Amino acid sequence: MELRPTQEGFLGELARDFTFATLARLSAGFGERLKEEGVERVVVGHDARFLAREMAEEAAGVLSALGLETFLLPGPSPLPLFGFALERQEAAGLYLTAGRRPARFQGVKLRLGPGKPLPGEAVPFLTPPEARRRFAPLEVKKAYMEHLAQSAGEVPKKKGVVYLDAMGGAGGGVLPGVWRLLGLEAELRELHPLPHPLFYGVDPDPKPEHLKTLQVLLKAQEPPTLGLALDGDACRLRVYLPGGEPLGDEATLGHLKEVLGGKAVEGDGEGGFRFPWHLKEPDPFLAALLLLGALL
Repeated sequence: MELRPTQEGFLGELARDFTFATLARLSAGFGERLKEEGVERVVVGHDARFLAREMAEEAAGVLSALGLETFLLPGPSPLPLFGFALERQEAAGLYLTAGRRPARFQGVKLRLGPGKPLPGEAVPFLTPPEARRRFAPLEVKKAYMEHLAQSAGEVPKKKGVVYLDAMGGAGGGVLPGVWRLLGLEAELRELHPLPHPLFYGVDPDPKPEHLKTLQVLLKAQEPPTLGLALDGDACRLRVYLPGGEPLGDEATLGHLKEVLGGKAVEGDGEGGFRFPWHLKEPDPFLAALLLLGALL
């Protein structure tokens, strides 16, 4: 079987078509494409799925063997942090994720540079070098959180309770750090913050049917309370009101526009919110912080 090309990379089923051997050939083709484009640096990251770290190391080893200056983000990294790393390093990127899909899937999102997705159809599958070269670890979490806090600005210090369900994906542990940087007074309660390769038995798609714990908690709460949920690679945000009622994407985007007062924000209609002045990738963490003033 073959990987299915997408508008920003590839998608497949683990062990069936998304294998180490296939990934190595894909990485070799991507690396050669980067060299043709005159790109010299590449950042590799991954989500929380089974063998994601080992596969990311394989991809990084191939890219480094092709002569590219290669960096690997440690541990499961949310997509906005990956996007921040590309901008900071002025690099291309390869990010292992299957987003909201079930745990048996894996894929890659390819970037020629910050905010420049590369369709899978534009990437050849080539024979990789036999040897693998070392790559450099890249730690940017602290810098990303500082950038996030700066972009959020003066978040109203309202009291209340905010539940954040990370669904066992790559987005756990980020918002608490920014919470402290901003000195917010609302109580943040993270659900399923630790990365889990099976996403605690549900698809990492933040729909009500996959958020039973969050739904139970919200049904017992009254304002000021807010429920938030991320998908597997933390590129999408779903908002839930007291009682468990979901706030639609259009309404969420409307609140963001109101809070920003003319500053640019884009929504894709599927829970992704991008702030071009902040990052070239969607950032659910910034969306969450901005929404506190409107919904808490």
